[in-house]
Amino acid sequence: MSQPQFHDDDFINPDAPEDERHLRPDHPRVRDLSYEHSRGRQAMDLWKGSVIATVTDPWDAYPDLTQIPEGAVPVPALTLFIKERSRGAGYVADFVYKAADLPVTVHGILVNQGAGLGVIELELWHPDWGYWNDFGDFVGPADDDASTAVAIPITGDVLRRIPLGQIVAQAQAELASQSWKGEGVTAIGLRAAESLQPDELAPVSVRALENAGALAQPAKRGRPPLGGALLHELAYAYLREAGNGPGLHRRLADLFERPEPTIKDWIKAARERGYLTPAIPGRRAAGPGPLLSHRAEGGSPPPSA
Repeated sequence: MSQPQFHDDDFINPDAPEDERHLRPDHPRVRDLSYEHSRGRQAMDLWKGSVIATVTDPWDAYPDLTQIPEGAVPVPALTLFIKERSRGAGYVADFVYKAADLPVTVHGILVNQGAGLGVIELELWHPDWGYWNDFGDFVGPADDDASTAVAIPITGDVLRRIPLGQIVAQAQAELASQSWKGEGVTAIGLRAAESLQPDELAPVSVRALENAGALAQPAKRGRPPLGGALLHELAYAYLREAGNGPGLHRRLADLFERPEPTIKDWIKAARERGYLTPAIPGRRAAGPGPLLSHRAEGGSPPPSA
């Protein structure tokens, strides 16, 4: 593969000497330098421009690290790195998982693209592993060790011992709790690590944390009881959306964050209980029922969307 060609608009300082030019931070070839250097550099880059959350620490059971008994086994370590610069649509956080019984470090990227929190990328690292870059050069151990490093296998037993389900569940619980709002965070950027209270965070950090917390919220499960307030709100939303053409059930499903079959059941119940007029042959949409009209006359305005 040929060397890439860069132009003045690729750099933040195009007038500088050639060896002092720097690519723009938003340049498509820049991704924390993670794929241009060794795995050690990739691991270090996770700490840059991130808010860090320690979900589990290997020695949580021993607050006084000088009193760890001989033979104590550390629990697995799970750390979240919430990047201030999102990696893409639905990005939530990076995670790194280490366990004493695993010969690899597990790195993954958590996303939520509408189907709940999940892993979209997964990498297994070993201290001696490297990789072949775009120009055919091996990045990692010395050349005489390269063949050994590349040949180290990942067995089925290793893969079975990586608890991805548990990792996602623990990460979701940590992010959804939004504990940073009361406890503050540890931020690492160009300066040394520092503990910051919520009101000391930069706006970009707050946006990243709030976005991660929102995307990590557990999906709603089950059906809430069909109380009068819910059917009252549904009826107004139905009447408001009915005139907007096809896709009524889909729009209501998005509004109430429920599947379409649930919305159809709610509409049926609203008709049966008098919030909407019963279905009449030849008429596509229902009108306001007597109970809805009665409540409206009593001064109850339509709920906002």
